[in-house]
Amino acid sequence: MAEKYPQSQTDDQKFDTKTTEKPRCSPNLLVAAIDFGTAYSGYAYSSRVDFVNDPLNIKAHKWSQSLKSHKTPTCALFNKDKKLVAFGYEAEKQFTELTDDDKHQDYYYFQRFKMNLFTESEDRRKKKGLTIKSMIRDIKGDEMPAIDVFSAAINYMKDCLFKELKEENDENAEEAESIRWVLTVPAIWDDDAKQFMRKAAEKAGIRKECLTIAFEPEAASMYCKRIPLVRLNDTSEEFEIFKPGNQYLILDAGGGTVDIAIHKVLEGERVKELHKASGGAWGGTYVDDKFFEILEEIIGKKELENYKIKCLSDYIELHQNLEIKKRDVTTTSTEVSFKIPPQLKQRCKSSKKCSFEELISKSKYVGVLTCKRDKLEFKESLIKEWFSVVCESIVKHVKDLIQKHNIEIILMVGGFSESIFLHETMVKNFPNKHIVVPNQAGLAVLKGAVLFGHDPQVIASRVAKVTYGVNTLSKIQDDRDVPDKSRIRMIKEVKYEKDVFSKHVTKGDDLVIDEAQEEKTYFPIYPEQKSVQFSVYTSTKEDPKYVDEDGCKKLGHFTVDIPDTTDGTERKVHVRFIFGGTEIKVQGVDEKTGNVNERTFEWSENAEEECFGMAVEMGES
Repeated sequence: MAEKYPQSQTDDQKFDTKTTEKPRCSPNLLVAAIDFGTAYSGYAYSSRVDFVNDPLNIKAHKWSQSLKSHKTPTCALFNKDKKLVAFGYEAEKQFTELTDDDKHQDYYYFQRFKMNLFTESEDRRKKKGLTIKSMIRDIKGDEMPAIDVFSAAINYMKDCLFKELKEENDENAEEAESIRWVLTVPAIWDDDAKQFMRKAAEKAGIRKECLTIAFEPEAASMYCKRIPLVRLNDTSEEFEIFKPGNQYLILDAGGGTVDIAIHKVLEGERVKELHKASGGAWGGTYVDDKFFEILEEIIGKKELENYKIKCLSDYIELHQNLEIKKRDVTTTSTEVSFKIPPQLKQRCKSSKKCSFEELISKSKYVGVLTCKRDKLEFKESLIKEWFSVVCESIVKHVKDLIQKHNIEIILMVGGFSESIFLHETMVKNFPNKHIVVPNQAGLAVLKGAVLFGHDPQVIASRVAKVTYGVNTLSKIQDDRDVPDKSRIRMIKEVKYEKDVFSKHVTKGDDLVIDEAQEEKTYFPIYPEQKSVQFSVYTSTKEDPKYVDEDGCKKLGHFTVDIPDTTDGTERKVHVRFIFGGTEIKVQGVDEKTGNVNERTFEWSENAEEECFGMAVEMGES
């Protein structure tokens, strides 16, 4: 397989990605990016001078000299006082040693905890994503505040960077404010998940003024523009991917999620998003989950849980072995074998009163799964079943998107995009498309995030994934217009309909970066009112009527001061949304004074908090 998917490019496999325009550049002396992944994490950085002279002069930290690895497992070890004692490879090593000596009970060990931020539910009000107050469970089931776990991991990588800069005698080590920090997140995450990561970064000591959130597929795209790319499907046709006017689909297959975006290349190296970011929980860790589901079916759920509790070091070692083995699985593999820990076989004998081999013979996997001595061997049909569940979900989603857009190019990035099985599956299903992947696809997001930090203006526009609006009251002219009488609220002998969704942005709208969306005008409810508080809502519907409908979710709130009460309820407040970078800013303007209140609105920790906005939309006062 090495010849079919070379790790270096011959002349006919290279695409011309050279650019002549002098790169735009952020004012920060140094940009540092943290790619906080489900399975692996890392950081990289470059100075402003490096970016101007050679944008690809990016330093990615090596976590293991022996493995020459630029990523480390997303594992965090805390002591009994809930203080971080190790992260990554070192956390794996220390926790394994603690479990071997049966001294791990007072420790907290978290792995692959990023996916706690991704939940899927049709009723978004019932989503159980993380908040500041959320708790998450470690490998033993013990709890810690989620914000503490995430912030400790970010802080660890931040401190590693400062240490590295000091060792290099870099002046930026003493000037923290000169660093622009970039934190990567999946583009399919909703706004409150992104806000949680921002809060975690701030808790880790990164000032919000110095922090940028980057969408993972966008960051990877920035990197791929500047490097040679390997073509997976056999064709001698030359094709320039990033030529103005071209459209491409970028598939970021990570450990937890598959993040898909469709971009169009504009003049001046900029790109615009053509379709809202989409994807699902189809990352490489779900291949791992399928493996353990097979084990569970053979030995039973209870026994697998007991094995995990009693033999944690064995369980972790099995995870590590799986991570290595699965990378080499192909669509034509006839057999894949895994070393089965002796403890697992012994526990089967003592609890099930029969051997591991006998349990397989009694399962539905007879003939496709065998155990010979200490090796568990998967046969060809089971291998395909094992991987296909995830890969087929990816293929189906990509096919749906390609049918809606004129796409000839598929760009694959992310750690799972290094899977040969996924490569071959994509080539088989899209034989007439240009399918390309960068060397070290797992580093494309990390290095691209550094480039994005230097030049965030490279993204010209994005597509709204949801509808945005505020919660207002609507003046009632006739009770018959309000079928649900419980929505009627009487204020100073005037009837209003409450919880009305006043829409500012419609799902699917083209959001030009840093340009205000539709402006709306509101009036205060009370003559003596000196401020107006608006609650911001999102909806999966294009035209929601109320903020409490299915698909609606409260995102946060903001306040506009209107101190001059001379004109009572005739005062006007203008509100507009601005999508700058990857987050939302809101401008509220007191028409009388002209004062502009602009902020990235405050994240709401209580999504169910009642707030009527204390305003009526213009035309209904």
